[in-house]
Amino acid sequence: MENQEVVKVPGKGFAVASLVLGIVACAIGWFGTVSGIIGVICGVLGLIFAIMAKKKAEAEGQKLGMATAGLVLSIIGLILAIIGLIACGICVCVANQALQEAGIDYSALSSELNSALSSMQ
Repeated sequence: MENQEVVKVPGKGFAVASLVLGIVACAIGWFGTVSGIIGVICGVLGLIFAIMAKKKAEAEGQKLGMATAGLVLSIIGLILAIIGLIACGICVCVANQALQEAGIDYSALSSELNSALSSMQ
């Protein structure tokens, strides 16, 4: 068996990380508050890793394809997560306003919900 030399491509780990984080940000970023926050975090980290990967690959004269894909997906995921957070905030504001206009008391509604949940257990 011949000895094979392993060639390490500079910045590839960062490129893969940015690609994965960009995919995660795109997939879960627009679902609501908690996943929106996770999407924003993944998008920002993906952007940072993509930029680092592009700088390392350019310095070594390597291909930039995966780093560019990670950069694009991270930007899209970040935008989707921000849109999801804004939409969730708008829904909460509209629901709050509707409850106030209907004259529904929050404390009574909360206590009824808690008693209904405790009776189920």
